[in-house]
Amino acid sequence: MEKTWIRFLLPDDEYKRRNMLVYFAEAAILQLIAMIVLLVTSRLKPSLIDSEIALLCLLFGTIAYIWIRYILSGMEFAEIMTEKAYRRERKVIVIKSTSFLLIMCVSMSSFYAFGSMSVPLIEGLIVTFIAALLLFLTNYVSLKRSYQKNRELID
Repeated sequence: MEKTWIRFLLPDDEYKRRNMLVYFAEAAILQLIAMIVLLVTSRLKPSLIDSEIALLCLLFGTIAYIWIRYILSGMEFAEIMTEKAYRRERKVIVIKSTSFLLIMCVSMSSFYAFGSMSVPLIEGLIVTFIAALLLFLTNYVSLKRSYQKNRELID
């Protein structure tokens, strides 16, 4: 592996590592362009957007870009080549998402019961449900894209 300080963020597989570096580079260039646009617009109209919020949006936008590119690339499930493996992995994704949902709901309920939660229980459960749904959707989309890509490589 290359000697770089970001190696802890990169996978061990060379193909995945190379693609992740491309995604990081693309995100950095997009972030630079966005920062230049923000700088120019802040000079023209200073009170357009708060600088802390703009920086947080840039940070989360960069992370989201890398994450979405990785999911849509179809390289996460490289071993899924057959319909049987695809169905088995889909069941695993459903089980993982459901387990996450149940564990988090029980945790939220216990925090609420012991009074250590300052938000209403329903809000915590809604956030938990959204997180579980997001976990399922990202894994499912990644699995579907990986399976399609692997099938194309075989054919």
